[in-house]
Amino acid sequence: MTSEPSGAGDRRDAVDLGNGRLSGQGRFESLEWGLCSDAGPVRDRNEDCAAAQSGTSGTFAARHPLFVVADGLGGHDAGEVASRVAVDTMLDSWTTAAGDPAKALRSAVRSANVAVVNEAIRSGHTGMGTTLTALTFSGNDVLIAHVGDSRVYRHRGDSCAQLTTDHSRVGDMLRMKLITVEQAARHPARSQLTRSLGAGMIVQIDLVREQARSGDIFVMCTDGVWDEIGNADMARLLAADDEQRHADAAARLVAVAIDRGAADNVTAVVVSVSSAMTEKPSTDRRSFFKRRT
Repeated sequence: MTSEPSGAGDRRDAVDLGNGRLSGQGRFESLEWGLCSDAGPVRDRNEDCAAAQSGTSGTFAARHPLFVVADGLGGHDAGEVASRVAVDTMLDSWTTAAGDPAKALRSAVRSANVAVVNEAIRSGHTGMGTTLTALTFSGNDVLIAHVGDSRVYRHRGDSCAQLTTDHSRVGDMLRMKLITVEQAARHPARSQLTRSLGAGMIVQIDLVREQARSGDIFVMCTDGVWDEIGNADMARLLAADDEQRHADAAARLVAVAIDRGAADNVTAVVVSVSSAMTEKPSTDRRSFFKRRT
């Protein structure tokens, strides 16, 4: 696997291809993960961004590896810049984080929000924004910080459960039982977000805490993936082959979404838990992803 640092100032291909194609995979002590992001079959530019990061043995980042997914708002100025700035800021914040990981997650997301707002002012891209979903582990728990409509699923046994709540107008209508799931899938307002990074200096963040068990698989994905692959279908794809459901699973989910004609960028990060969460391995701190254009 190859890796490179994720410098926020490096946007050589942002002009024509957005964030390009991202891919990577790796293993921490009790985790195996894979990452894949693609513009998809319809969009010319990839406004999604994603990354994974851990740290040296005994450090905060080693105990709490970080996974991040962001979806730059389609139809807004410089969505690919917003998502990249948000992800890079999360990674930078994690290198100096300490103490309670839940508080560190909230702090990092707030920093990412401020960075997106400041970048919009600096570059003149008024209105640019992004979703942001970040996942880490604390002991035997998984912690998720969430803004927008990118999602986290947990595959356990033979089913998938959505752990995050969509911050969208359609999501609100579903929670109020004003429409059905079937109506939501076709509703013209399904892409209208009620929360995003970059909308203002203050951002409301959901924090989800769930117990992680051996054998759990966590899927982080943008709407280009979940719009094409439902819960039951995702469970079937993840359980199809024990030997393939780890590092390569993200690329397979993205490939399926593309084959089904995804109308948006497609990004998935898959994190598999192979044993009870303990201390993470002794490796040099690094950000993992490979960028192709």
